[in-house]
Amino acid sequence: MKTEHQLTVTISHLQPGIRRAAGALVSVVVIALSGCATNKNQEATTNGVDRFAQADTNHDGKLSRNEASDYLVIEIFNSRDANHDGRMTEQEWTGGDPGRLADFKKRDANHDGIVTKQEAMAYGRAHGIVIQIFKEADKNHDGYLDRAEAKAYFASRE
Repeated sequence: MKTEHQLTVTISHLQPGIRRAAGALVSVVVIALSGCATNKNQEATTNGVDRFAQADTNHDGKLSRNEASDYLVIEIFNSRDANHDGRMTEQEWTGGDPGRLADFKKRDANHDGIVTKQEAMAYGRAHGIVIQIFKEADKNHDGYLDRAEAKAYFASRE
């Protein structure tokens, strides 16, 4: 709980638009990974889907910071991409909230008025909240999260 409080305090010091985006990301982290039920085989699943395995794109049994960041960014991106074309328009991003426009512009690397998944993932890797979560969860400081570290970190949030 102490770590969750520290994360909440960190988020509260961010600008309002960034705070909302970071809050949404933390919510997705909690829902996608910490909301995992544990079955009899002790595998983390949500509705039968092994979220850890989905995030582990190179299938080495551990998550790099980039794998975790990309997974979360893609989950958020897909939930907001209304027409599922892989391109986020300003309207899709802001949902009519002009306070979110600055966050959209930060991610629109080529300034074409569209944020692609690739742009969103690049921004997430460089600036995402996963950076802090990773520092807290990586107990052996090897730069990766194994399944046990991920389970322990998110169990501490429940």
